[in-house]
Amino acid sequence: MARNPNHIRLTGAERVYQVVIAVIVGIVTLLCLFPFIYVVGMSLTSEGELLANNYFVIFPKHPILRTYQLVFEQSGIIHSLLISVLRTVVGPAASLLLVVPAGYILAKDDMPGHRGLVIFFVITMILNGGLIPGYLLINKLHLMNTFWVYIIPAMGNAFNMMIVKIFVEGIPGDIMESADLDGASELQKMTRIAVPLLVPTICALGLFSAVAQWNSWFDVMLYVHDANLYSMSYVIKQLMTSVNVSDTMSSMVNPIDRVTPEGFKMASVVIAVLPILCVYPFLQKYFIYGVYTGSVKG
Repeated sequence: MARNPNHIRLTGAERVYQVVIAVIVGIVTLLCLFPFIYVVGMSLTSEGELLANNYFVIFPKHPILRTYQLVFEQSGIIHSLLISVLRTVVGPAASLLLVVPAGYILAKDDMPGHRGLVIFFVITMILNGGLIPGYLLINKLHLMNTFWVYIIPAMGNAFNMMIVKIFVEGIPGDIMESADLDGASELQKMTRIAVPLLVPTICALGLFSAVAQWNSWFDVMLYVHDANLYSMSYVIKQLMTSVNVSDTMSSMVNPIDRVTPEGFKMASVVIAVLPILCVYPFLQKYFIYGVYTGSVKG
């Protein structure tokens, strides 16, 4: 049998190194998966089985789905899920509509007041106005108890502007000079040259913004008092602090099928995580790209 000329022969030390690395990666993977497996198992465990196993179950012998049924019936999580999906879609899109042009403009060194504007935005990244001034501003803008309180404050992200600025500055000057010779306007250069070249960066920033919108609950607690506008993250936060399950203490329900408060909480967490788990594999390459965003050029 002919040997493959591209085959790399490993020494004994290199093979040991590869085995050790594989074992370490496997252990870390199991440690990362274990909490999720535990949460899913607890969400499917009845009160009787939980008591029989001293409140520690990973793989229930008799899984129940009543926990998820009660979550959908009692928590109002379906409506909050729609709110979360809406803000996760609208929020990043609105943010990018402002961030991309602003970053492109900040990359223009010949713009009057360029240095002052860059310093201004950098200062806003470091210093925050504070919780009380922010609350007063939201109130003055009449954004309290409206859906737009999720969208408008997140649009002017100075950090994302700086990221776009850095990558626009990395576009070869010859390309922009050729566009100038062809009589292209700044709008045409941005939409036809800069934006197509920045697609990976824009996707990464949009993904980060979407994850932030999906997980956000603090703004709901501060600015929204209408239950119809609650996001799913805030509903789950409420479930974590106070759970009232109708059949938890009911003697009419068999302990084999009875839902526990712990299972109710875990089911809520699973429902919140599932949409992200379904979408993330398709966006993983942009997420990894975003981790390195900003490290290419200082």
